[in-house]
Amino acid sequence: MFVKVSHQEVQMAEGQPQVKRRTGGRSARVRTAVLDAALQQLIEHGYEGLSIATVARIAGVAETTVYRHWPTPADLAAGAIGHLAEIDNPVPDTGGLEDDLRALLSQISELLRRPGIERILRTAAALDAGNPVSVQARKAFWEKRFAGASVIARRAVQRGELPADTDPQTLIEYLVAPTYVRLLLLDRPLDTDLLEGSVQRTLAAFGATPRPQH
Repeated sequence: MFVKVSHQEVQMAEGQPQVKRRTGGRSARVRTAVLDAALQQLIEHGYEGLSIATVARIAGVAETTVYRHWPTPADLAAGAIGHLAEIDNPVPDTGGLEDDLRALLSQISELLRRPGIERILRTAAALDAGNPVSVQARKAFWEKRFAGASVIARRAVQRGELPADTDPQTLIEYLVAPTYVRLLLLDRPLDTDLLEGSVQRTLAAFGATPRPQH
């Protein structure tokens, strides 16, 4: 789950003539620039330090442009979290379930050790439950994260490493829950014992068997 946040790839100046494009035009570039800037601010300063004025300045757009699409800091944070969920993160494909699960947790561990990422995840977990935009962004963020990783379990079922009735998302939730609980709820560091233990407990709980040899 490696996350790469582009830091100001596009600088847009309000009022400057722009080349009209059929797809991925100015509107898409502005959205990307604003949400990249918002993510960077969340990483560096947390939700409390998220300023629409600062985001507009970094993105190179007018504040009115930001307010038009994201009227409040909560809306902007929700947009940034949703943007983070859209960023492509390759799912491990080692050819075997155990190694895939181990690689997935390794990716998560590396992600969580990156400066500021913990803030992003805490923001995603605590987005205002009274704001429908925030609720949808939080739900989309976690659903996309789990849905992508669920491919690992589906492949394992096809290879005969897991029972046919395995619920892929439940397996991934079981695997990653201790990691997120330790970080976000207990505020304790991650270690290799936790990660390896999570892999082995998941394999045992879901009746995994080694890949059949042909």
